Amino acid sequence: MIPYFSFKGTDKSAIALEVFHTVESVPVHRHEFQEFVLITKGSCIHQFREISMPLIPGDVFLIPPHQEHSYVIETPVCMYNCQFYPEQIADWWDGQFGELLSDLAQPEVGNLISPADLNRHHIIHLSVSDAERVQSMMEIILHEQKEQGFAFEQVKQDYLNLILIVISRAQLRQFAALPGPDHSRREIITAAQKFIEENLTEHIDFSNYARMQNISPGHFRAIFKSATGLPPVEYLNRLRIVRAIEYLKDNKLSMSDISAAVGIYDANYFSRLFRKIIGYSPSEFRNQVHKMT
Repeated sequence: MIPYFSFKGTDKSAIALEVFHTVESVPVHRHEFQEFVLITKGSCIHQFREISMPLIPGDVFLIPPHQEHSYVIETPVCMYNCQFYPEQIADWWDGQFGELLSDLAQPEVGNLISPADLNRHHIIHLSVSDAERVQSMMEIILHEQKEQGFAFEQVKQDYLNLILIVISRAQLRQFAALPGPDHSRREIITAAQKFIEENLTEHIDFSNYARMQNISPGHFRAIFKSATGLPPVEYLNRLRIVRAIEYLKDNKLSMSDISAAVGIYDANYFSRLFRKIIGYSPSEFRNQVHKMT
């Protein structure tokens, strides 16, 4: 029987926040509360509704009550975990944020899942500035939770509301619907994803690709981001880094071999990009993986 994890809160705010620096995988479980998670360092595989999705720093997602999920962690990961009961926060809360929670809790089904395709899990990938802003507000919640000064429960609720506003705005930017037939957009994006995966080791000029498809580069970037949650270049970089994570598990491959295998022919640039996205250098990541095996 799949266990229910208990709520960690001990005060009347209906919010509990924890920070995990962990190398331990989390088995399949569920809970009665809403939960959202922000990844700030490292990488892990989140398994939810029969979808396995690699998560990297900046990814934030919501798990609704009673839903089964788990984490496979292969290298140290840092994540902020916020548990909360919306119905206990305020009468107006559901009207303000209920639609956001509903949207984030309904991943698309029926299509193949790409390792870079956030839209299937309704993961929001925050910009660096938004991720830093959310993390700083979570730190304030943690401080209030620990110190329990005057009106600390109200402060926790207020900052949770601010965090969800930041996420809501990021979601609106990231998954904004565009005019035009859904079917034709889907075909364009599916073809582009296939092209990227088949040409991952090549230099890809997305402006040139768009023109070859008789689409303006600007329109192509807009519909690609709407469908996948990321601009084409960021999508490509994410896919390359996710692929590199798999190669780094093989100690026989050099960094130059790995960077070339994912289409980056400058090992120094590969190392900088990997650290920028994951928070560790490729060598640090590899060492951590092999310490755990």
